[in-house]
Amino acid sequence: MNNITICAKYKGDATTERGFRTMLFEIPPTGGKKPVPVPISLIPSFAAQDTCAAGRYAEGTHIIINGRLYPHEDGHLYVVPTQPLESLKMPINLNQVSIAGAVGFIREQTREDAFNFGMVVNGPPQKSIGHTWQDPLLFACESWGDDAKRLKRFIYRGRAISLGARLKFETYIDKNGDRVNRYKISVRSMQYAFFGKNQENAEIEEKIDKEIKEIVGKKKTIVKKPVADDVPF
Repeated sequence: MNNITICAKYKGDATTERGFRTMLFEIPPTGGKKPVPVPISLIPSFAAQDTCAAGRYAEGTHIIINGRLYPHEDGHLYVVPTQPLESLKMPINLNQVSIAGAVGFIREQTREDAFNFGMVVNGPPQKSIGHTWQDPLLFACESWGDDAKRLKRFIYRGRAISLGARLKFETYIDKNGDRVNRYKISVRSMQYAFFGKNQENAEIEEKIDKEIKEIVGKKKTIVKKPVADDVPF
């Protein structure tokens, strides 16, 4: 699963390195101390029908988009619509991501109140950006507070997980003076589910199984006292 539903502002058109037209959008900033707009590049699709036609929207139009996310090595984050776009007269606050896959990596943690990890997700081929079935989609994820503690406890590399989140964008100048742009999947509180066994609880499960077997064994060795013949039942 790899879905995003957003309300974003249309900023104009551009062209990929392969010569395909894209539509540029920005998701309004929300949350954080210094939130910035989230730039995305939309690839017109058959599912969107003529709602992606050139010249259809004026710059600044707010549009609801449902689609799939494709992070790319060129630094852009592409969205491929899975249904027609819908323009709005007034903007709404809508930024919801739903992804499911496996935990690909766990970063070195530098804060007690945060937990950062990466997910590997599959996505259908997209010729316009050179994506095939064999190419994994990598997402950097972050969580905070109690959710960070819970995810840190139950997540391990390779574990299957699904989560709900919002798309986030960070941009800053690093110590070398270079501009760094980074997309993140910010996990929403309690919007996640784990699949498979909890690695950390394997020892506990074995202990419980052993205790249950011991209890069952003791029951089998109990000798019942004979009931007197004169008991009236």
